[in-house]
Amino acid sequence: MKFLARLGGWLRRGLTWSVVLLVPLFVLFVIGEQVESWRLGAIAACEGSKDPGNCLRQRAYLPGPPHYPDITRRLLGGYARSVGGLFGASYVPPPPAEEE
Repeated sequence: MKFLARLGGWLRRGLTWSVVLLVPLFVLFVIGEQVESWRLGAIAACEGSKDPGNCLRQRAYLPGPPHYPDITRRLLGGYARSVGGLFGASYVPPPPAEEE
């Protein structure tokens, strides 16, 4: 009986620590996903412009990697791309449509 009580205590502590560690990581992933979706939205909005690189700069994005001029969005976006990529998500914008 003492063994089961001790085992239950260890399991409870293990679950508590896993929740304490995983919830912040999940929240950061969700924020990073939002940052990435805003970037892809800016790419879509600048798709038809004469100078897409300048259009992206006006919307506070860089036209090529690392995509973000500030370190916070760069880290959050990179974290979301790496974790999302493990689950099969693609953060590469689709190629421009071929005009006939």
